[in-house]
Amino acid sequence: MLELEGINAGYGDLEILRGVSLKIERGDIVGLLGANNAGKSTLVNCISRIVPWRIGSCTFEGADISRLEPHEVTERGISQVPEGRQLFPAMTVWENLVLGSFPGKARAQRAQRMEYVFNLFPRLSERKSQAAGTLSGGEQQMLAIGRALMSGPKLLILDEPSLGLSPKFVQTIFTALAALHREGLTILLVEQNLNVTLRNVQRCYVLERGEIVISGRSEDMRDDPAVKRAYLGA
Repeated sequence: MLELEGINAGYGDLEILRGVSLKIERGDIVGLLGANNAGKSTLVNCISRIVPWRIGSCTFEGADISRLEPHEVTERGISQVPEGRQLFPAMTVWENLVLGSFPGKARAQRAQRMEYVFNLFPRLSERKSQAAGTLSGGEQQMLAIGRALMSGPKLLILDEPSLGLSPKFVQTIFTALAALHREGLTILLVEQNLNVTLRNVQRCYVLERGEIVISGRSEDMRDDPAVKRAYLGA
């Protein structure tokens, strides 16, 4: 479904990614692991075309997306839940969700998608008239995921969804992701939390200092000391 080949990217003179290649098959749930400053957010922002890359290629469903604008990537079926959630705090839960359904095809299914999100996260339905900025951190993460689902994505990318959440909300989020995956949604999960990620994905890539250093099935990586060394930067 998605293939990155030899991606180099950065900001100004600072190079962050060097020759990154990865593949995600339709129906996969894939983890991207790495410590702080490994380049994980830069990589997902390249996929979403928020950050342009200098060298390399990216195809989605066989089509080159290298020249698309970010909103065109969303219209193709890639939706990102950004690190830090990036909600509109003064707007209500309902209004934030509506903003997620602005791509042309999604507008026609706005009501159905809203109902779907409220079924997935009933707490959002209870707070649909509440300002997003007054929600708890876990509720805000639910809202950020719900907003991404409003566009009807084929590939959902989540950047650090467990960051700053209590164990209870982490469990709620990952239970929802498992349900989405069972329904056939393809997921790329970007995380620092090694154990939670390996329990919930099929395959993993480990990013270290802007390079993929290890990849494989999650069950093979759980007890691999090389994974822990790369992940911890040791």
